[in-house]
Amino acid sequence: MTYFLNPAVKLHKRSVHGYGTINFITRDGVGDQPLVIDDRALPIIEKLILGKPYFPSDSDREILSRLEEDGVVSKGDAKENWHQPSAESLQFWIQTSDRCNLACTYCYIPSLNSKRTRRHDLFSLFSKKLLAVRGLKTISIKLAGGEPLLSFRDWSGDVIKLKLTLADAGITLNVRIITNLTFLNKEIVEYIKENNFGISVSIDGLATYNDKSRIFPTSNRGSFQVVMRNLEILRANGIKPAVMVTATSENADGMAELVEWLVNNDLVFRISDAKGGYIRPDEFENSFVEVDKILSAPSRVGYPVSDRMVVSDLRTLSPQATPCSMGVSGGALYLDGSIYFCHTEFNDGTPLGTIDEDENLVTIIRRGHSRHLGLSSECKACEYRFICAGGCPLYRVNGKSPMCSAYKRIIPKIFDLYGKEGQNV
Repeated sequence: MTYFLNPAVKLHKRSVHGYGTINFITRDGVGDQPLVIDDRALPIIEKLILGKPYFPSDSDREILSRLEEDGVVSKGDAKENWHQPSAESLQFWIQTSDRCNLACTYCYIPSLNSKRTRRHDLFSLFSKKLLAVRGLKTISIKLAGGEPLLSFRDWSGDVIKLKLTLADAGITLNVRIITNLTFLNKEIVEYIKENNFGISVSIDGLATYNDKSRIFPTSNRGSFQVVMRNLEILRANGIKPAVMVTATSENADGMAELVEWLVNNDLVFRISDAKGGYIRPDEFENSFVEVDKILSAPSRVGYPVSDRMVVSDLRTLSPQATPCSMGVSGGALYLDGSIYFCHTEFNDGTPLGTIDEDENLVTIIRRGHSRHLGLSSECKACEYRFICAGGCPLYRVNGKSPMCSAYKRIIPKIFDLYGKEGQNV
């Protein structure tokens, strides 16, 4: 079988801060969305640019299949050019329940505390959809809500069935539970341990900083003490959670203190700016300046910042054309089987499709790809184009992230921390 480079494809190079030179292509008819090319695909594309038919080796076929799916190459035989779309890996947010026992001031789940229940066949239909994806090797799911652990017994068995069904087909299921960790019992702890599932816990600061925004509505008290107690139970059982930190105007001044605690306890963490105007760019930037001071000394003596910290949707570990996988290889599955571009659209947005329809799951996901388009000319020309990628497409203003000014100052600091870390390797 021969392959040809599609005539609309053009190869480009750009110097990117923190990475050096990266290669990417543009494709006519795909708007302004470039595609970053890795070191495995680059030599193949360079050969195809010569305009001669390319006869791939066996090791190249997997790469060419991916490039074909992305519209970069075509097979020489037009009769074989049609196929069901493929994907090696997919990522999904799965809404287990809309029920939640906290009233966080910045919550971005519009369906929160609805009276809807999860359809009984959600996981079985999702399983069938996954099995129909050509070339699928790995699926990563986030079990979320609401608060998923409140409905643990409703979904825990279905997840195990999904894992076993996919394993029989040679597909690996990675599971992570997204929780506020205000509810925990022995059954849940044993379940997480036995199945080696990941767990991510929301903590927005130490003591009062956390309790300004993460509140029990019935008593109006904060959740910090309960979360700390349950966190220690997890750690005593050999479970090491990741920590999700959401920065707002209310807790920005306490961010550095929290990060110092996270470093001392060697926990992986992600600091995200709360979307929707809950923090100003200058507040987020100033908060990270203090975080940088905390991390500077540990990074010089071996603390692996690149393995422990993520900041917002910044692609500081690997350049990408989009800030997230949604619309590319990821989606969000709601209680009724609707598939959304993002979980922040549950109830209020328009679904991309549903698990009941006959269409391939990858095709449904990629209906949302256009959401990533429409970057401002400033973003397209920016040296951080493949790191920030314009920020979350659902919150852009005039084609760029409201946090643009903060990101431009934070990104160099992250790479400086990586550099200090690298001096001790």
